[in-house]
Amino acid sequence: MAERRDTGGTSTDRLAFLLALVPYLIDQVSVTVDEAAEHFGTSPERIRRAVELIAVSGVPDASGSVLPGSGMFDIDWDQFEEQSIIRFRQAPLTEQPRLSGREAAALIAGVQTIMALPDFAERDDLWALREKLARGTTSGVAPVAVAPADSGETLTEVRRAQAAGRRLALDYVSADGVREERLVDPVRLDSVDGVWYLRAWCLTREAERTFRVDRIATVRSVGTADEHPASTADPASLFSGSDGGGVRVEIELDEAALPLVADYLPDDIRPVDGSAALVRATVELSHLAKVGRLASRLGAAGRVVTPAAADEARHWAERAIAAQHRRLDF
Repeated sequence: MAERRDTGGTSTDRLAFLLALVPYLIDQVSVTVDEAAEHFGTSPERIRRAVELIAVSGVPDASGSVLPGSGMFDIDWDQFEEQSIIRFRQAPLTEQPRLSGREAAALIAGVQTIMALPDFAERDDLWALREKLARGTTSGVAPVAVAPADSGETLTEVRRAQAAGRRLALDYVSADGVREERLVDPVRLDSVDGVWYLRAWCLTREAERTFRVDRIATVRSVGTADEHPASTADPASLFSGSDGGGVRVEIELDEAALPLVADYLPDDIRPVDGSAALVRATVELSHLAKVGRLASRLGAAGRVVTPAAADEARHWAERAIAAQHRRLDF
């Protein structure tokens, strides 16, 4: 009976194998046939046949032709046949635009931001991508990085509860310093500008609410959570009012300054009569104490129009100036 050859499965399987083998060989630079076979869990014979096929393949030029010495893979045949070592003298896939240090740094920063999200924190492929980006530059990576925020034990506990479907009792401190216990069923975690937010069904309010994780003083599991539909709220809406009894604040600003308050703005932005540049908008805040944050975004480019909110913004600025003077005096 003739010995059965390792054909590698269907044509789709063989194509997938080749697509994985080529970047592996390029990345390894030099690797033995046996090492490659062990890496892919296949036979040395199959690796040899694949390398021989790769050697007659290449990237077509503008006319659609693959010519020897130009767009083809060039194997070091002496090493391959005499020492069973696979090494490309030329691999057209490596002849691609390389990243500058700044470009690589920007991409690495983006990857690290993604890795900070709960669903991506342990992804090995993202770690590998970050290392490849660092290696694939023309002049080394520029000194730019994203420093991950210290999420602490509270975020870890919230993640576990969300994954296990557990209800939580939160000892929560609001922005205006009010401290109370909330019973919540976690729905979703979001990170906005390095700050973690828990979107949850609040049994205390009988509605979906958003909680800043860094304002949760203590957290404990108190049973099994009920099922709730996944939140469809845009993370940008985390800045809008959410606790009921919110306040509506009218602001006026230069139209060119709208990006400064993009997190707060509704869709109804109105031009100011008699002005070609000014616009007005009504934003909703969860409580009046948050108007200081809004005013700090506006700066000199706009003003708070609503009288009570304008008074609060002025008091907020006075408190901030006084605190700065105290630090300077010290």
